[in-house]
Amino acid sequence: MQTIYIPHRQVGPRALPTGGLGILFGWLLALWLPLAWAELPNTPVPGAYVADGSVNAIVIDGATTYIGGTFTRLGPATGSGVPFDADSGAATTYPQVNGIIRAVAADGSGGWYVGGHFKQVGSLPRNNIAHILADGSVDASWNPDANGDVFALAVGNGKVYAGGRFTQIGGLTRNRIAALGASGTGAADASWNPNADGVVWVLAVSGSTVYAGGEFGNIGGEVRNNLAALGSNGTGTADASWNPNPDGLVRALAVSGGTVYVGGEFYNIGGQARNSLAALSTGGTGAADASWDPRSLSGFPSVNRIK
Repeated sequence: MQTIYIPHRQVGPRALPTGGLGILFGWLLALWLPLAWAELPNTPVPGAYVADGSVNAIVIDGATTYIGGTFTRLGPATGSGVPFDADSGAATTYPQVNGIIRAVAADGSGGWYVGGHFKQVGSLPRNNIAHILADGSVDASWNPDANGDVFALAVGNGKVYAGGRFTQIGGLTRNRIAALGASGTGAADASWNPNADGVVWVLAVSGSTVYAGGEFGNIGGEVRNNLAALGSNGTGTADASWNPNPDGLVRALAVSGGTVYVGGEFYNIGGQARNSLAALSTGGTGAADASWDPRSLSGFPSVNRIK
């Protein structure tokens, strides 16, 4: 068990003593921790120290607090997101997020849209989605207020496309996928509504097409198993021809030229046997590239399921 001591400032004559009360405090902390994990704290504490593992014991002795546990590092809390300078590697200004960030998309002006599972960013309440400006502050107006986790974000055509587990976002009912205004309040597009019947894990925008991957069977008004090409405008209808039909979940998407690279938990896609990774044509039916098959080079890729 790793042990470390932390000097601290006493807060008057009623500071906790050592001995029995210190042990009692440790037991109370152990009972409290699961409850704290179950519900996110309302306000991040800037500069508070955190450990990278479990803290199993705390003893206070005068001006020093001793803690022990399974951790190996102790340092100031940063929250779930920390941008780094591309040249120096130094961390730059970023507000603390009191939960998990699962998706980040650049806003094109030095800031970021972030999505995940959280309730507050910096000093502002933000449910699962937020806009962080280039100066590191939270956009005070942009607040789509998603009622469920956001797993995917993509920016294009003046919109922020979001995917996840939500059913309400941007002030409208939107099942697991939505197009939001990139500025203003982040209101949901009144027309664009592909209405996925399952979780959308990943999105990619290329020109007038939004590629959506996840765990669904119907999206954009068409039967589409886990992968679809949607119109970026209008109602967001699925392309009537493009249907690679993977037999498992899709977790990753990247578009390059006339190719869509797809990762996930499938064995067949685009009419070819492919283990978890494939290159599909952006045109026609979305057929898999007959020669691009990483299985022949490096074995079968493995993608862990996200719970």
